[in-house]
Parts: sequence; structure tokens; C-alpha cells
Amino acid sequence: MTKHLSARAKRREELLSGEMIHRVMANTFPRRNDFGQGSFEELVPELAKFGITTLGKFQRLMIKHRKELLRIDRDRLSPAEERQYVEWWGAAFVKDAVRRQYWFAYPGLVRIAAELEFGEGAAITATELDHGDGP
Repeated sequence: MTKHLSARAKRREELLSGEMIHRVMANTFPRRNDFGQGSFEELVPELAKFGITTLGKFQRLMIKHRKELLRIDRDRLSPAEERQYVEWWGAAFVKDAVRRQYWFAYPGLVRIAAELEFGEGAAITATELDHGDGP
């Protein structure tokens, strides 16, 4: 006899997609972090390397590290980092980000969560990182 799974349990076992990643992030983190051109689809194979292949596993990862990610997102940047961001995204955007205390778009937060969970080996190198992951 097969065990009955609730609709919620079945949903948690669905294979992860870019759309699901965006939906979880929008429900878990502030709207102000939903910016940039980062692709959620490219996160699927990156997360799969660490066994995060289902919606439920991804939700658990993000909820586990939510407070730390929000703290990291609010941290002040060094003057050198601020200058670099001004070059990439413009002074108006950086001024708003400083005022509202946010730095990372959803894809950047996902990558930081992977690094927190799996160590620095999960970090994306600067050449792999698309500038869409920050302001």
C-alpha cells in the first residue's frame, strides 16, 4: 500500500526550476532585493551540485540562512566597494541602496546561502559572477 502524500508534500518534492527559485525568494526576502538581470535558471545546476534539487530542499536552505543573509545584505560596504558599485550601476542606484540598506539581488543571496551552507567551495569566482547579482 502506498503512503498518501499531501499536496504540500508533493509540491516540496518537485524538481527545482528557476521560476520556483524566484517564487521562494519573493516569499522569503524583501521586495527591494528583487532587481537586476540575474538568471534564476542558471542557479538550478549550481544548486544541483550540492544536492539541492527539489523545492523543499531549496526552501529549507533559504529559511535556515535567512537571518544571516539579511544581516550580510545590510552590512556597510567599504569605500572601494562603493566606488566599484557606482561604476557598475550608477550613483543614484548606490545612493538608494545605501539609504535603504540592501546590496544583493535574489541570485546573489542564493549564492551566498550556498556558500554559508557548503563552504567557500560553493562560492562563484568573480569571472563567473554576472554583475546582475548585486545592485
